[in-house]
Amino acid sequence: MDNKEFFNKVAFEWDNMCVHDEEKVRKIIDLSYIKRDSKILDVGTGTGVLISYLLEKSPVKITAIDISENMIKVAKEKYKDERVEFIVKDVMEFNETGFDYIFIYSAYPHFYDKEALFNHLKDRLKDGGKLIIAHSQSKEEINQLHSKNDVVKDDVLPAAEVTTSIMDKFFRIEKIIDNDEMYYISAVRERC
Repeated sequence: MDNKEFFNKVAFEWDNMCVHDEEKVRKIIDLSYIKRDSKILDVGTGTGVLISYLLEKSPVKITAIDISENMIKVAKEKYKDERVEFIVKDVMEFNETGFDYIFIYSAYPHFYDKEALFNHLKDRLKDGGKLIIAHSQSKEEINQLHSKNDVVKDDVLPAAEVTTSIMDKFFRIEKIIDNDEMYYISAVRERC
């Protein structure tokens, strides 16, 4: 079973399986300084955990993308807002541009070629646009959870220094939090 099959299989139970600390999710959103009327890409949206928080920031558009059809099906049932567009697709095959913000919330370990990911996402952002990688748990907690499942046991959340050393080729690193509470990296696409 690959990741797509795994997430399709668990999608309808996912919101019961994974509880996200609302206070920490709000902190992630606050740390990101989202401007009104922004265009946001939510990569690996799953069941849309971030969408309600992002909508509070009055974006012009949220594009929620996930490789799992069933995750998108669940998210679509939860959110009927016309500003949210749902796409079932591998983000590496997604080529829309002009985003102000790209969020990868609770999905980053599932991308194996991180350099290719950052290179691709850089081109989806406007100049000055921001990429945010975040988890509302520590990397130790995430890696412990993943280690218990054969499908995702190798989907490791690396130390922030490892991630930022790859990101440095494409972005200016803005903020790093990698502690026992959460994992957060924000980086800005510089003018090309």
